[in-house]
Amino acid sequence: MSRPTAVLICPGRGSYTREELGFVGRTVRAGPIADALAAADAAREAAGRPTLSAIDAAEKFRPGLHLDGENAAELIYFGTLAHVEQLRERYDILAVCGNSLGWYTALPASGALDPANGWRLVATMARLQKSIPGGQVLTTAVGEDWRPDFGQQVEIQRLLVEIDDRGDDHTCDYSIRLGGHVVLAGTEAAIAALLEQLPKRSVGAREFPFRLAGHGPFHTSLCEPTSVAAAEELAALPVTMPSCHLIDGFGRVHSPWSTDPRELLHYTTHEQVVETFDFTAAVRTAMREFQPDVLLCAGPGSSLRAPVGHCVVAEGWRGVHDKEALFAAGLVVTD
Repeated sequence: MSRPTAVLICPGRGSYTREELGFVGRTVRAGPIADALAAADAAREAAGRPTLSAIDAAEKFRPGLHLDGENAAELIYFGTLAHVEQLRERYDILAVCGNSLGWYTALPASGALDPANGWRLVATMARLQKSIPGGQVLTTAVGEDWRPDFGQQVEIQRLLVEIDDRGDDHTCDYSIRLGGHVVLAGTEAAIAALLEQLPKRSVGAREFPFRLAGHGPFHTSLCEPTSVAAAEELAALPVTMPSCHLIDGFGRVHSPWSTDPRELLHYTTHEQVVETFDFTAAVRTAMREFQPDVLLCAGPGSSLRAPVGHCVVAEGWRGVHDKEALFAAGLVVTD
């Protein structure tokens, strides 16, 4: 019996939560990923930092520890990569993409990096991003049925331009197009203005807008210093052609037959850092170009289920036009 086909989607920051405590220890098996985790633990211990294994195995979830940018990024990386190996046993993976941090995980998940160098990439970027002041705000432009609210989209755009026009101390921009959600990023002054002026909305039990804890102004021009430093520190990162299709944050496909690894590395340390990450475009490409049986959201957690669902509804993929039909169709899987 053939396995269902899937486009695999790797999660970003915010996916390792209180409920996911212990996910890395439960998921990592013996092999290259376990070896990379052991090497990461040894490097952290030598630097006088707590190991990832110890943080993951803590009895209680401590936001100051588990949501720290460097700790969270590395925990998510190893948890996702290990989960991907398990998912491969049940699904035929046609292509891989990711949301923000998930792009870094998508590289080894697609075979373009080995697990150890994938960790090096994640750890380096998390360290460099940590020094950039500013933050991110999450808001939404969908209703309870997950259909797009175009009036809300226009209002978000208008407000973003109005605040950005106030001057350099109010610099802000789109950070991530996240299905029907929108992640905006900017300086501290811009974040305060966005939280005050964005329309208040509720979808299900969640109220918008809110600030994403521990997040910097990712995927904006404010991260130009990170891009410059990353290009220098990671110039020798051994990126190779992927072994399966890889979809980036512009929605472009990097094929296993024609990808130039140099261009892949350049995108990773340049455009991906300073330009809007269009996760919506990546999922749209997954549906249109690969027509998988399912869109498969890897762990930890299920934070991508709603954004991916929004994309399906907006596309009307397989005749799905609202939240109820989406759940009935079973096209988005968190396994």
